[in-house]
Amino acid sequence: MQTEITKLLGIEYPIIQGGMAWVAEHHLAAAVSAAGGLGLIGGANAPAEVVRNEIREARKLTDKPFGVNVMLMSPHAEEIAKVVVEEGIKVVTTGAGSPEKYMQMWKEAGIVVIPCSCECCTCKKNGKMRSGRRCGRRYREWRTYR
Repeated sequence: MQTEITKLLGIEYPIIQGGMAWVAEHHLAAAVSAAGGLGLIGGANAPAEVVRNEIREARKLTDKPFGVNVMLMSPHAEEIAKVVVEEGIKVVTTGAGSPEKYMQMWKEAGIVVIPCSCECCTCKKNGKMRSGRRCGRRYREWRTYR
């Protein structure tokens, strides 16, 4: 199945697995990618070296593209932002903040950046995923914009 998103991400099917904190680890990301979708490793609040290890472990399980979700409110976000470049990741999704300060570095590295936003937020970069009513910590923020 060919769509704009499958071509952009180098995947077979237009399916992007969520970068769920502490659930989206290398086994899940590699399995989704091996099946033709885009698997994501959830950076969550993990230290950068944990994320680096997850990336390396996923590569042992699949040669298909996979990405990393960077939770921008994490105290480790800046280090993780650098790790995805160092490890050659080609797709990054973000949540819990604006990716603006990392965009130049990621774009120079050829990374496709897909910010995730609640209905109350906007981000006009490569693509945008929208979360509905249950978008994690931002639920109360979402309600104030209704």
